[in-house]
Amino acid sequence: MSPEPPDRTFNDIRYDVSEHIATLTFARPEVMNAMTVDLIAETIEALDLAAQDDQVRVVIITGEGRAFSAGGDVRRLGGESTGGEQPLPPTPFQRRAWLRRTQRMILAIRQVEKPVIAAVNGIAAGGGFDIACACDIRIASDRARFSEVFAKIGLFPGTGGTYFLPRIVGPEKALELIWTAEMIDAEEALRIGLISRVVPHDDLVSEARKFAGRLVAGPPLALALAKAAVYRGLDSDLNAAFDYASTAEAITLSSEDHVEGINAFRQKRPPEFRGR
Repeated sequence: MSPEPPDRTFNDIRYDVSEHIATLTFARPEVMNAMTVDLIAETIEALDLAAQDDQVRVVIITGEGRAFSAGGDVRRLGGESTGGEQPLPPTPFQRRAWLRRTQRMILAIRQVEKPVIAAVNGIAAGGGFDIACACDIRIASDRARFSEVFAKIGLFPGTGGTYFLPRIVGPEKALELIWTAEMIDAEEALRIGLISRVVPHDDLVSEARKFAGRLVAGPPLALALAKAAVYRGLDSDLNAAFDYASTAEAITLSSEDHVEGINAFRQKRPPEFRGR
């Protein structure tokens, strides 16, 4: 059974569901949607809601204002208290625990079985870049900018950049982006395969929803199994990939959606998939 909609108002994000699409918006535009403990916790909670809600078939993540997310607050990383957020903990073990909290948000994005689309509306830097990379597909505004900014402030990219980027753009380009911390625009991101498309800024949300609508019309179970197979395949050999594929295809062959798909094909009508 799907969970009830949240009975409280989120502070650092907005979350809404419409036409089987859950939209999660980072809502701290005054600080370029920099991550806080609350934003991280709320994002994980919203993703959990989307994962459990049978009415949600696709998730879109975007940002409010001129940034998707600028990642961590640089002032806080430098030891200042900002906007109610305390400076980083003083010991290595405490700092590692703090970082693991951020990593849990990245893992929560990747663990959603449904398609997750990043609608990158502006600057995606550092941890914000890695959030976009954790999503399955990235659609960017023509105002979007991307940077693995960590090296500029003497940091290691600890929120997934060294994992995601080589798998998206290849090891050589990944290292170039990580080492130089270069800021690239949407056209360059498209050229290197970091994003799937660039759209006019004012059309970003509508274009993301249009693409999401195509996935909404698809068979939820088959899409989820295909997503799992793609990511498993990146870290397994062909035999292991075929083992999983055999199980996944057997599941879909036994599904109500497969029967509906065959009937719709024979009757020359659009299928009505239910994820069963």
